Amino acid sequence: MRHLRSILALGFVFLQLWSLAAQAISDEMQRLVTYETKSNAVAARSNQKIMLEHFEIPLELVEANVALRAPPQFVQSMIFERNGKKYVRWILNPEDTKWHKEVQKFLRQNGIPAIRYKYFEGYQTASRSYIAVDPHNGAEFSIKGSTDNTGGYWADKKQTWDDAKQIRKITDFVAESLKNQPALQNIVLLDETMAFGIKGLDQGLVIRSYDSLSNSGKTYVPGFSIMHDETGRKIAKLNGSDDPGTYWNEHYNKPLAKALAEFMALTGMVYDSPHSQNFLVELDANMRPTGKIALRDFGDAFLLENYFEAIGRKDITRVWEKDNVLKDRLRVSVGILQGNKEPSWLTLADVSPSNNSYTQWGQDFHVTFKNEFERQTGIRMQTSPITPGAENPKYIGRTYFFNTVSGLEFLNLAKKGLTRDHLMIRSCTRVFAM
Repeated sequence: MRHLRSILALGFVFLQLWSLAAQAISDEMQRLVTYETKSNAVAARSNQKIMLEHFEIPLELVEANVALRAPPQFVQSMIFERNGKKYVRWILNPEDTKWHKEVQKFLRQNGIPAIRYKYFEGYQTASRSYIAVDPHNGAEFSIKGSTDNTGGYWADKKQTWDDAKQIRKITDFVAESLKNQPALQNIVLLDETMAFGIKGLDQGLVIRSYDSLSNSGKTYVPGFSIMHDETGRKIAKLNGSDDPGTYWNEHYNKPLAKALAEFMALTGMVYDSPHSQNFLVELDANMRPTGKIALRDFGDAFLLENYFEAIGRKDITRVWEKDNVLKDRLRVSVGILQGNKEPSWLTLADVSPSNNSYTQWGQDFHVTFKNEFERQTGIRMQTSPITPGAENPKYIGRTYFFNTVSGLEFLNLAKKGLTRDHLMIRSCTRVFAM
């Protein structure tokens, strides 16, 4: 709970500047909710507003991990004061029938009434996350907690406090590493600035900010919605294309490769489940792709041990899931159709290369990724051939080797924190207060 006093003070000042009039969900977030729920080939979901329920838990009973950069209105939404005592609003997933019972029992054991209050307006997404809207200060964020019922293929997902802490730690690393560096060229980052936990239950809540989307005038379409048969075809048609396979190879697949190459160059990280749930395609006010991809859920990543050793951040790899800390190599994969149904305009068959072949999309992704990584760093990395995953052919990957001359050159740049005119590599050598 370090910095919490300062955050709450800033939040109070900020809150005074807000109108107390009720505010509806922003247009940008409403569009995102609609795409999440209605252009989802896996699960039928609702885009209608509901009231979310929550427990009120004294702050001293809750672990709070809040970044100083957290939007003050978010803090004021989640932490409030009554009769001189601070409380956390522990938001419940409306579909859960299991995990909230542990929290309820915990409250009763501590002499606290397990009353289910209603304060936030809520909207479903394609998965277990809900978009929460504070009707009093207009805060919009996603909340991820435990539930035994979700959208998609996942049936029972406990959000552990241990995982929530890891998410916060890696998100702080990403945010602080890039804060004073040149603007990102291919990426919009979705920040996860707050997490709360009940240590004895190993349950957590993770808060994701959508501030970079709200009031932007842009539209953000989940990758799985781009791959939705009708939606992908419709947006391509709006942009003058009758060939969605070719169009989205150019405006989703290849821009995603550039975004993930930039991400690896700047952080030493790659997604361990790079499927379309984790990415949003940015469209401008005229529904034209801008070339930028929004990345979410940095906790879903492989870390290159050599990189974090080079920049002096072994504190991160020490607490990371051991199987996701890799030495000397990273396998870069893409699984655009993983967990989703293929549209009619993209075939999974291993046929002769064409823009409508998933095999060709995989080849194009990796050629684009390698070229962008080289452009970002000035280094031509040694890699393996491009191959489908042995266990899951929907993931197509290639390995990057960092115990080679080129790999060691990249690690040396990271260690020195060099920013050169002829290189795009950013400094990651600062010591950050986490």
